Amino acid sequence: MKRAWQRILAGIAVSCGMAVATVAASELVIYGFEGGTEGWVIPDWAKTSADYGVTEVSVSTTQVVEGTSSLEIRADFPGGQWSGAYVERQVEVTDWTPFSRLVVSIYAPSDAPPGLLGRIILTVGNEWTWTEMNRAIPLKPGEWTELSVNLKPGSMDWKFFPDEEFRKSVRKIGIRIESDKEPAYHGSVFVDNVRVVE
Repeated sequence: MKRAWQRILAGIAVSCGMAVATVAASELVIYGFEGGTEGWVIPDWAKTSADYGVTEVSVSTTQVVEGTSSLEIRADFPGGQWSGAYVERQVEVTDWTPFSRLVVSIYAPSDAPPGLLGRIILTVGNEWTWTEMNRAIPLKPGEWTELSVNLKPGSMDWKFFPDEEFRKSVRKIGIRIESDKEPAYHGSVFVDNVRVVE
């Protein structure tokens, strides 16, 4: 099943100019941003929401953890209130049952203030249900931080306990950088090496 999944992804990668790499027998990089932003966008609702401060999404070679490129998110957090910078991508291959974990690497620059957080969000099922990580992960300035979530039934990594249908119908993947009241920050955060693990 996983090999078939990899072949489908590879076909999508070629048609979209993406680079999909297998980094180990048990891991598959699905977004490495070697072929551009690879369909990741700021949704329209986030552009018009007072709580969301994300101004631009682009490809960067400044900070990478895999390959030569990463996704650069420009955040604009005023401080003194909760703010989020959210980007997402609709996925072509919706059946993720061969995989048990989703892992994302996020880099906060050394001049970013302590207190920024990262969170993975999935939209799943026929109702396009939004579900996010149970807790946001602190981002350490000047370091890559790994966000890793369990996709298996009963996982406690999500706001609700998923069943087996959770992995069978993944519609979108999203990443949100958060400032929980503090701190203020006007700058970049980098995302790379989005991968699924067997």
